[in-house]
Amino acid sequence: MLTDILVASTEDIPAILSGESANWPILKFKALDNMVLAGLWSALGGTTATEFEGEKHLRAHTQERWVFEFPEDFVRRLSTVQSEAIPGISAVWAKHDEMVHMGADGPAIEPVVEALTKFAREATSQGKRLFLSMSL
Repeated sequence: MLTDILVASTEDIPAILSGESANWPILKFKALDNMVLAGLWSALGGTTATEFEGEKHLRAHTQERWVFEFPEDFVRRLSTVQSEAIPGISAVWAKHDEMVHMGADGPAIEPVVEALTKFAREATSQGKRLFLSMSL
């Protein structure tokens, strides 16, 4: 599973779904799907881990591609994370079932948390949204 995090507008959803290349800021990952990210949102104190796991935040999909919009609360919490809090958040996230299954540990995922916090700040400052694009 290929997963990308993008800073874009809701009007960009059809282009994101089509896999169109654009000048959106993008973070590329493998296996960082909505179930894994649900654990991060939970580690931020936002909600239960299941809130981002289902289709509630799915905005568009095809047989091989899905586009989820990060909830406003998730983006807000990410954007306010201070650098000194990243190790603790990463350690809590690493205990989420999906992360345990992947064999991740807190120090290894600290750069991911840091990158996501920067992206959340960028989205917020530009009045845009964060999207998760997943494809097979």
